[in-house]
Amino acid sequence: MPLDAQTGVRVYQFIVDRLEDRRREQYPHGRDAYVDDWTAAHELEKDFATAVRAHDSGTAERLLQELMGMAAQWRDHPHHPGNHTHDGHQFDHAVLEARP
Repeated sequence: MPLDAQTGVRVYQFIVDRLEDRRREQYPHGRDAYVDDWTAAHELEKDFATAVRAHDSGTAERLLQELMGMAAQWRDHPHHPGNHTHDGHQFDHAVLEARP
């Protein structure tokens, strides 16, 4: 994944969308967990954007990995950021599997 602000926002938004799905499923009991997880994801995304702007690729890479770690629980979701190419399009797994 590219180390740019759009990548951080894309991963962060994916996490927030899944957290909101989970919150709706668990309402009203999921609210506190949602707030805690949302805050953690938001802080990581802000720190990632700061590292990208500062051209600190080591820190940006580490923070992106932490964001992806948060997103890992939804790895099978069709919109998971790890399932997309560098230009934002989804991988076509059928094409990959058909290659010799």
